[in-house]
Amino acid sequence: MMSPEEIEISIRQIKSETTSAFNVNLFIIDHLPHYQLDPQDILFLRDVYEKLELDFILPHQYAPSFQEQFEVLLHVKPPVASFTFGILTQEQVSKLHAQGILVCGTATTSAEARAWVDIGADAVCAQGIEAGGHRGSFLSDGENGIGLLPLVREIVKDLSIPVIAAGGIMDGEGIVAAISLGAEAVQMGTAFLGCSDAVLAPAYRKVLAQHLPAESTVLTNVFSGRLARGICNQFIKEYGSSQPFPYPVQNALTQALRKKAARDGNAENMSLWAGQGLRLIRDNSFKGMAHILQNEICATVEQVNAALSVPMQCGRSGS
Repeated sequence: MMSPEEIEISIRQIKSETTSAFNVNLFIIDHLPHYQLDPQDILFLRDVYEKLELDFILPHQYAPSFQEQFEVLLHVKPPVASFTFGILTQEQVSKLHAQGILVCGTATTSAEARAWVDIGADAVCAQGIEAGGHRGSFLSDGENGIGLLPLVREIVKDLSIPVIAAGGIMDGEGIVAAISLGAEAVQMGTAFLGCSDAVLAPAYRKVLAQHLPAESTVLTNVFSGRLARGICNQFIKEYGSSQPFPYPVQNALTQALRKKAARDGNAENMSLWAGQGLRLIRDNSFKGMAHILQNEICATVEQVNAALSVPMQCGRSGS
């Protein structure tokens, strides 16, 4: 996570390079827990640190202050701000709106989407269980997730708010499918991990290049203390059954060992976040992928229109 100072610098740099709209995404962490860690509770982490020849040092701060990050948004005024892991107050949304900032909240259920509507959000990002990375749940632990197809349809039917579909969308065909479900836009992450522009550790990139099937990903909380979807590796297999500290404590405690693993090219101890569509990852550039997706969307729309133009006869039972 970025510090408030880093966020401000990044937003100002983006504004200096483009007049197009862009989005800043923040993790809502309302109360940073102050844990007195018992040595017995972190034995498994100490063992891993010892194997990697790392000193185990407790972090001074588990995560940046969300309130300070939020104040930066009000000061620097990005066009759009999106949020996950929790929900804002109505007062916070009003403050963002007063600065001309559109607000988008993450929802993994229709109840979470309704909660965002109730406080005045401008849009919701419907995150299906297929999505890579952390689950954005805040009314449940997110373990019993909903697939993107029923999630989008449920939200669209229940609420009059723009829906952004996220989870498992990897190509133009997926984009058209999501729009057909009622979404007004899509959010894609895993689809761009294979791009040369993506800043990834070489070991991470090498694993993604294997084009593993969807079932190679799992939901785990062992790296960060919060459920996230990633590629199953030795760390998850060995320590996945342990009871982690809640996010962001666990995330901070494993940060040094994950960075060490990345430096050493050891993918077995890295958090390899990826969605269920990882087998469809393509090697290209961000710009190249944008052109490819645009062409695929056009071709898919033509294909759908051709299919719908074929006369069909629907028989009724009993007739």
